[in-house]
Amino acid sequence: MDFTSDYAHRRMVKFLTITLIVFMTAFGLLANRYRPGRRDRFRFSKAYLAFASMWAIAFSLVYGRQIYKDYQEGQINLKDATTLYSYMNITVAVINYVSQMIISDHVAKMISKVPFFATLKAFRLDSRSLYKSIVLALVKTVAFPLTIEVAFILQQRRQHPEMSLIWTVYRLFPLIISNLLNNCYFGAMVVVKEMLYALNNRLDAQLQEVNLLQRKDQLKLYTRYHRMQRFCALADELDQLAYRYRLIYVHSGKYLTPMSLSMILSLICHLLGITVGFYSLYYAIADTFIMGKPYDGLGSLINLVFLAISLAEITLLTHLCNHLLVATRRSAVILQEMNLQHADSRYRQAVHGFTLLVTVTKYQIKPLGLYELDMRLISNVFSAVASFLLILVQADLSQRFKMQ
Repeated sequence: MDFTSDYAHRRMVKFLTITLIVFMTAFGLLANRYRPGRRDRFRFSKAYLAFASMWAIAFSLVYGRQIYKDYQEGQINLKDATTLYSYMNITVAVINYVSQMIISDHVAKMISKVPFFATLKAFRLDSRSLYKSIVLALVKTVAFPLTIEVAFILQQRRQHPEMSLIWTVYRLFPLIISNLLNNCYFGAMVVVKEMLYALNNRLDAQLQEVNLLQRKDQLKLYTRYHRMQRFCALADELDQLAYRYRLIYVHSGKYLTPMSLSMILSLICHLLGITVGFYSLYYAIADTFIMGKPYDGLGSLINLVFLAISLAEITLLTHLCNHLLVATRRSAVILQEMNLQHADSRYRQAVHGFTLLVTVTKYQIKPLGLYELDMRLISNVFSAVASFLLILVQADLSQRFKMQ
């Protein structure tokens, strides 16, 4: 039953991974060819690079022309959260296209060397936790764009009822492209988190057994040879866990590198989106109570959707990164709680080596080396938003009272 469950978990993760790779290749964000059965499974392809270049050029021309047209007609309103959000995602998508083409060869070598499924096969993942994490990833990848599509439809019905619904898909597409790399990273880190949880469960099982073997009644129960044999088996298992931990640490750090620029730009987009969202809500209320205009309930609702999505994106990323950091710290705590007073020297050496590895590596998620992603990100975002809003509201109120 456990074997069947583990096999189903691996099949599901493999299916989701292949789906993401297919989407990235189809949309021109991955210029590498997959070759099964080869040592270098992914290889840089000039044909795929030409395809990605066509995507980048077509995307830039189509949406660049739209922005230029809006500018000429004076339709650019940066106080509108939907407009600003769309322009920012177009910019991020273009930068993603260019950056991924530049590092295509590096990405191919990096992906080929990641023993992802071999590491996944070494652990028994918790079904409930894995399914919960995958549901969160699907909410971020599928539910958020669908919610934004509904907001675009409401806006289209209000402002341009004569236009087709294809217009809303046209506006949604840059958001999908700009978030595709981030969604890939989020999905990969969800599985890494489950691997770390499974690794800690194995460590915790060793902790219980090792500490049990140190009790006085257990020392009398087993012979010295039996204890030495058992500790050697545990040491071999611990060495394998340390090896898997090092693989997770090294390759998750390497996987962050090609995603770092996109992640930083998306965080900036969400920061500005939250600021403009709150400001738009304030602006509608100020127009009603100060200027005597009717309250724009539908416009506020649409802005609220984009505000909520930006908050949810930052919250999900922050909590995932924090869970990863907590899981790595948990490994160090378990190792420190092991009683080694009567342990075999071979086992002591394995514990000290693993502890040194966890202590020295000090797992961090720091894209481009600029900012460490942990729970402090949420408070820092709100602090920045509050500072921006204070300046914007003061300037607006000053202008309004001058006009009166």
